[in-house]
Amino acid sequence: MPTSRDPIVCVVPGDLHLTEAGLENHRTALWMVNEVNRLVRPDFVQFIGDNVQDAASDQFQLFRSLYKQLQVPWFALVGDHDVCKRTGLSGFREYVGEPWGSSRLRGFRFLRLNTVEDRPLGISPVQLRWFSDELAQAATVGEGVLVFQHHYPFKVCETFAGPGIDEWRALVQTNRIGAILTGHTHYGQIANDGRNATITTRSIGDPEGGRPGYLLVYLDGDDLAVTYRTVDDAGRPIVLITHPRCRLMATGPEHVVRGETRCCVRIWSERPLREVRGRFDDGIWFALDRDSDEQWSRSLSMEDSVKGGHTFEAQAIDEAGQAGRQRLHFAFDPTGRYTAVPGVHPYVESTAFC
Repeated sequence: MPTSRDPIVCVVPGDLHLTEAGLENHRTALWMVNEVNRLVRPDFVQFIGDNVQDAASDQFQLFRSLYKQLQVPWFALVGDHDVCKRTGLSGFREYVGEPWGSSRLRGFRFLRLNTVEDRPLGISPVQLRWFSDELAQAATVGEGVLVFQHHYPFKVCETFAGPGIDEWRALVQTNRIGAILTGHTHYGQIANDGRNATITTRSIGDPEGGRPGYLLVYLDGDDLAVTYRTVDDAGRPIVLITHPRCRLMATGPEHVVRGETRCCVRIWSERPLREVRGRFDDGIWFALDRDSDEQWSRSLSMEDSVKGGHTFEAQAIDEAGQAGRQRLHFAFDPTGRYTAVPGVHPYVESTAFC
């Protein structure tokens, strides 16, 4: 169950690949900034790398004009397109900042890696020692950990290998990490390797698999929830099921429903809501109770439910009739036993970008 009244919300835009003002990717990025400032108001925005296309000064200036409009804290990773063949990371450092670092917020530690210390992929021994120390410090003080990095370990048509990557694998497999969030792929996907949940967000520049937008991430104790908001969703309420946890992102028994549970939903809406409802396993819709301006919930009895996978769906309809919804699969076992089975969604076989 949720453990605090002060969860963390962050927005992760996909790779921007900015070149010129006024192009579709720039317009989408401006729309994202507007929704962040006006509607979502997250704790921070995390740019996930490939912020520009060619590491040119005018492109970095365009990126700077974008992030300066944000009214919340922001951070940016370095991606392969942010590195100049002649001058390396000098442009990124001048217009953005240091390529790796950490921050702490309300019981969580956010670690930002630079995965392009070698081309096309690599992490230096210095950064790996820092990464190991940060993980150890977080474990000592009982902080949850989220890792942000540009490269996605499970991208099709590409090998996740290079200097320092074996050491990276050892660290993420032997430490408790809430999730690894990435970009680089151009398509969006969630992967569970049996130990960690890894989430890659669809690119804003040259997106694959759907329309561009941004990933919305919610953290509260053992609860981790995500949804992808596209430009086509503009004007509709954002609906995010924050509990129970999506089965694909469940990595341990603490993420399994054992008995009666409370289904929790976070909603962001430009207009007052006319109706908020939910349903279990495609059954009859029922009203959700309003806990606060943005939080809705309802107790769900699992007394007669079959052990295994189940679904919960939530829908919010505003006074203009605009609807937002989310549906997720979760795991139920009254004994609390659970072993994560590796899987991905959606399944992707090819990409134009590698």
